[in-house]
Amino acid sequence: MRRIGFIFFTVVVLVTLVKLGMWQMSRAQEKESLSAALKYRGEQTYFSLASLPTDPRWYRLTLRGHFDHSKAVLLDNQLYQGQVGYHLLYPFVAEDGWVLVNLGWIAAPAYRDQIPVLPEHHGEMRITGVIAPASNLPELAATVPEQLGAGGPLRVQNLVPVELGRSMGVALKPWVLQIDTDSPVALQQTWIPVVMGPQKHYAYAVQWFLMAVAIAVAALWWLRRSKG
Repeated sequence: MRRIGFIFFTVVVLVTLVKLGMWQMSRAQEKESLSAALKYRGEQTYFSLASLPTDPRWYRLTLRGHFDHSKAVLLDNQLYQGQVGYHLLYPFVAEDGWVLVNLGWIAAPAYRDQIPVLPEHHGEMRITGVIAPASNLPELAATVPEQLGAGGPLRVQNLVPVELGRSMGVALKPWVLQIDTDSPVALQQTWIPVVMGPQKHYAYAVQWFLMAVAIAVAALWWLRRSKG
């Protein structure tokens, strides 16, 4: 009975380790596909919202229009060199629609109820950036945008442009335009499209598979020894 229990436990552990390894392999392949898409699409630029393909992610986009500074959005809990801050986003109105533009990182004041000094850029301008999915992180409980002061910016934990657009009274696209680093309106850029490359996922997969092999060898050794 002891041998049967040991064999069952070993099989469960081995299956779990192999599944974890396979999951890391699939994640690595996803990252490879994403990197390929970033490279290919990042070399193509569109010049209007109407001309974008059905899936516009990772393409470059150049628009003419102006920012609406009365509808600023602060994405909370953004770190830069150990300092807490926000990502500052403004709606940008072009001739064929509204887009939420991420200008980059801005330091947070010492107290939560204080509003950072937000830069403003008036008049018509030309902006260029990369179309990226909005950051939609898992939350323990649903949160609503928090308005800082009378008519102040909205502080959010997640970016859901369509819902933000409803609260603003404009029709925002369901993605975010990440401003180019060399743009004159760009703040400190901390956004990166791929947090972890495929190599690390492959390394983790190898670790899980090696653990499975080690446990299998140890289990076989124990079974042979106990049988004798």
